[in-house]
Amino acid sequence: MTVTHNEHAESGHHEAPEVVDGRQRLGIWLFIGGDMISLGALLFTYLYLRGVNSGGHWMSIVGMPSKGITSAGPDTFTPTTLVEQPMASGLNWLIVLVVVVSAALMWLGEKRLRASVNGRGAFRGYAAAATVTAVVGIVLQVMQVRNVPQYWIQSNDSALFAYTSYGSVVLAFGISAIIHFVLLVLLGAGLYVRAGRNVLSYEKWYQARLVRFFWVWIAVSTIVTAIVVTLLNTVH
Repeated sequence: MTVTHNEHAESGHHEAPEVVDGRQRLGIWLFIGGDMISLGALLFTYLYLRGVNSGGHWMSIVGMPSKGITSAGPDTFTPTTLVEQPMASGLNWLIVLVVVVSAALMWLGEKRLRASVNGRGAFRGYAAAATVTAVVGIVLQVMQVRNVPQYWIQSNDSALFAYTSYGSVVLAFGISAIIHFVLLVLLGAGLYVRAGRNVLSYEKWYQARLVRFFWVWIAVSTIVTAIVVTLLNTVH
């Protein structure tokens, strides 16, 4: 029996928790690093299109009706150059506040879980609150996406919605944010359930830390995006 046990240990079937934790931390940091690259690509696209402003199309569409409309139908005004205004920043910063609060709740929950053997119940409460707050973030972000100006174009037998360069990139930011917030909700709900089944506890808190890493990163990326979109929108 001793020989068999040693053989299993040497073959890696019974790795130390520290080894498993180190591998999982590497995995989450690689995942976050990939997400950083994606965010960087979106920010580069936004700043590049704003910088070059090809044909003055960053916030305008040449040849559009003088009054742009949404899904109400085609406009009949005389075609001219439509000039778009930056979106209001209030909702952007409200979303930032909600996501930061959500990340703080998850971080506090993790601290309570690691602090005492009785912290599992408190962690579940914090995880539930963080998850519900992330759901609020999804609702607000959907509202923000719906506010992105879109313009109805009819040409011969074709009809479609068009966006300015500014509107297109802001729409991409919004859809990306919704996807990330949905991930937060799924992760938060998963931690809540696992804590209820005693899979997460005072002795087994590693997964809560991994999720907290990602949650805080989403909060930071939301802040960075809001700063860029709010302060660097118009072309002077």
